Amino acid sequence: MQPAKSDAPAAMQHAGRRLELMLGVVALCCIASSPLRAQVPAPANPPERSFDNAIVVGGSWLQGNALPLNRSAAQSFSGDVSWRRGSLTLNAGFLRIARDFSTVQGGTLSGGWVFKTGPVAFVPTLSAFAGAAYVSVDSTGYDFVNGTTTGHVARYSYSNGASFGGGAGLAIEVPIVSVVGARLAGSEWVFSGSPIPSNDRTRTVLAVGLTIKVW
Repeated sequence: MQPAKSDAPAAMQHAGRRLELMLGVVALCCIASSPLRAQVPAPANPPERSFDNAIVVGGSWLQGNALPLNRSAAQSFSGDVSWRRGSLTLNAGFLRIARDFSTVQGGTLSGGWVFKTGPVAFVPTLSAFAGAAYVSVDSTGYDFVNGTTTGHVARYSYSNGASFGGGAGLAIEVPIVSVVGARLAGSEWVFSGSPIPSNDRTRTVLAVGLTIKVW
């Protein structure tokens, strides 16, 4: 009686064929998926916020809290160019503050921070000013009495000279469309210089204007 033949070689041969088939399927899937992966677009970088890492030009009208201006002269305004990097802003600009009997105007340099709340930006700044002051003072006027009538005759003297100063302010900026935004601001300024009377060296300014991202 002959011993029964072992089924081990057949089983090993069958297992080898199954392994080869599985490896072939994996290789085929890898080859087929390569062009599909090439067609999937790379994830886009998150869009940059409108006024971050940019150069912004702004302009504002400042006469609103000092109307009427009782003389024929250009009203108060300001303009500036702002370089913004993240939450930091550095600005250079021009400032004119006109009142009934005085004008202060010149260049400004300022720095501040940008705090975002959704689309709204709050921008507190500290500023330095260098320019000129033009002042009219009723220095030689006199009072008069004519019977029962009393009055005053004003005689103004005009002076001008260099002026330096500084200020602190807060601007609120809201995007309107694309790179254009609206600006509301308030600031308090202190000026020096011999033409400016010692009791009239501060100016409170409220502003409304626009900002435009140029780069």
